[in-house]
Amino acid sequence: MLNIARKCVPFTPYDKELSAATVTIVSATGVFLADQEPFPVEDPGDTTYRVIPADTDMASARIIHGHYDHAEADSDPNIVYPLDSLRELAAEGFIGAVNDKHYSYGFTTKLKELYDTTFPEIADKVERSKTKLVVLTAGCPETCHRSIGNMAREIEARGIPTIIISASPAATESVRPPRAMTWDGAAIGRIVGRAGDRDQHKRVLRAALEMFTHDTPPGRVVMKNVR
Repeated sequence: MLNIARKCVPFTPYDKELSAATVTIVSATGVFLADQEPFPVEDPGDTTYRVIPADTDMASARIIHGHYDHAEADSDPNIVYPLDSLRELAAEGFIGAVNDKHYSYGFTTKLKELYDTTFPEIADKVERSKTKLVVLTAGCPETCHRSIGNMAREIEARGIPTIIISASPAATESVRPPRAMTWDGAAIGRIVGRAGDRDQHKRVLRAALEMFTHDTPPGRVVMKNVR
């Protein structure tokens, strides 16, 4: 992982139209596909990640994570990993495209290995892709939300703007992320809204993506009204 002092926040401005942007999702929610190896159930977990193709049928996605309640997300993984909604925003022209590959990892307490090995590998893949913007989400309220903040810092330091949609603002803000938002309906295991409420999911994603086009305070979590 890039050695950036905590008091310094990596920040890459975005000065183009959202309609020209290719977007990638990176998530610490334990999402994987039926034909992929599941994440370990028992602690300390591991530092592997899964590649989620852009054309994935999210109805077939699975979640393994022992540190947040994902019962509702099991019925609609989009509420923690909003790939369907992102594709719809691309189809509507709000963004230019979704990247062909997205990324997911699960829970682990092997944080040094996660930060030193896994995060640079994911960031390398994102950097070499057509991605212009990255949306990040997390599962558990402490470890996952802090780790995804560090993942955002790693990607942002490569010159790619990032935004975290957080359901645990204090944990997210503790690692001083480049950009982060929350909203009054965000909850652990339900990052962008209730299961099946695709209109709400897209409103949350739009609010997050629009932060790239406005001045935002690095290192803080911004509350947005998206109802």
